[in-house]
Amino acid sequence: MNTLFVIQLITSFLVGGLFIALQTLIAERVPLFWRGIVLTIPSTMAMGLLFIGLSKSPIDAVQAISIMPLAEGICYAYLLIFILFTLKFNLIISIIGSLTSWAIFAFLALKFTPENFWIAMIYLIIIIIFTYPIINKQHQNTHLKAFPLNWKHISLRAFLSGIIIFLAVLLSKILGNTWGGLFSTFPAVFTSTLTIYYHLQGKTVLPAVGKSLYFPGVFVFVVYMIMVMITFPRFGIWLGTLFSYLGVFIFLAIWTFITKKHESATIS
Repeated sequence: MNTLFVIQLITSFLVGGLFIALQTLIAERVPLFWRGIVLTIPSTMAMGLLFIGLSKSPIDAVQAISIMPLAEGICYAYLLIFILFTLKFNLIISIIGSLTSWAIFAFLALKFTPENFWIAMIYLIIIIIFTYPIINKQHQNTHLKAFPLNWKHISLRAFLSGIIIFLAVLLSKILGNTWGGLFSTFPAVFTSTLTIYYHLQGKTVLPAVGKSLYFPGVFVFVVYMIMVMITFPRFGIWLGTLFSYLGVFIFLAIWTFITKKHESATIS
C-alpha cells in the first residue's frame, strides 16, 4: 500500500465524515419538507465514488455503480427494519438486528450480483414498493427539537460516516469495484441520524424521519448514479462530481416546484 493511497484513505475518512456529519446537523434545523431533501442529498455515495475515482480511475467509479441501485434498496430495507425494531426493542438490539439484516442482504447481493445497472434498478423498485407502505402506516410524529451544535455530536457523526467512506475506498482497492460500490451505499447517514435522533428526540419520531428519506431520496440517488455514469468518463472525477451534484439540484428544484404547486392547489 503506497503512501499516496494511505493519504487518500485518511483524506476520505476526514472529509467524507465531516461532510456527512454537517449534513445531518443541518437536517435537524429545517422544516419537515426540507429535512427529507437535505438528508437524501448524496453524501456517502458521492464521497465513496469520488475517492474510489481518485484512488483508482473514473472508470472504476462507474463500474462500482452497477450494484448500487440494489445496494440502495438494501439500505431502505435496513431503514425499515431499524425503525420497526426500535418500536419494539431497545437501541442496541435495533442496531444489531438491522446491521445483521444489512449484512445478510449485502452477502446475497454480492453472491448474486445483478448483471447490470438496470437489472439492479428493478430490485430497487421492488424493495421500495414493499417497504414504503409499511413505514407509512406507522404513527408519524413530525416534531423535532433542534439541539445546540457541539463537538460531541459532530465527532460522533463524522466518525461513523468517515469509517464507511474509508471502507468503501479500501475495499474497492483490495476486493474490487463491486465491494466499493456496495459500501458506498452503506446507510451511514441513516444509522448516525436515527441513532442520535433516538437519543435526543425519542424513538417516536423515527417513522416520520424514515418516511421523509424515501421521496425524493430514492429519485435523487438514481439521478446521481446516472449522472456519474455519464460525466465521470467524459469530464473526470472533479468536474463529474460537480455536474452530478448540479443534476441533483436541478432535479430537486423541479421536485420542489411541482410539490409546492400541488400543495397549493390542494389547499385552495
